Amino acid sequence: LDASVGTGLTGQYYNDMALGALALTRVDPTVNFTWLRGTSPDPAVNTDAFSVRWSGQVKPLYTETYTFYTVSDDGVRLWVNGVQLINNWTNHSATENSGNIALAAGQLYEIRMEYFDNTLDATAKLLWSSPSQAKQVIPQGQLYPN
Repeated sequence: LDASVGTGLTGQYYNDMALGALALTRVDPTVNFTWLRGTSPDPAVNTDAFSVRWSGQVKPLYTETYTFYTVSDDGVRLWVNGVQLINNWTNHSATENSGNIALAAGQLYEIRMEYFDNTLDATAKLLWSSPSQAKQVIPQGQLYPN
């Protein structure tokens, strides 16, 4: 069993809404962001019309079916272990989407969340739950950067 502790996910920030114009790469401990109107993730990133790809691995604590949730304003897509669980690549106010996948305790699974903000407030959050796991933002210790 992998006893390592995660440090977060690799975040690639783009100065367009199509994950094209890379402006910044960093490791984000969790995906739990709200950027209010006129603010941005970093001085290198636009305040509006930006996008982000978070990628790495996620390690569940239980062998169960997990529900992954995103809260986003605006568009979001999520893949876990190569399976697209969420696809809401539209302009919308803060909206929760979810999808389910069976995972095994202690294994590392590829995870990728793509996000864009068009205008005004920007929200990007990544949560999970399972029968034994209360719904929470996926903690840093369970996330591993690329």
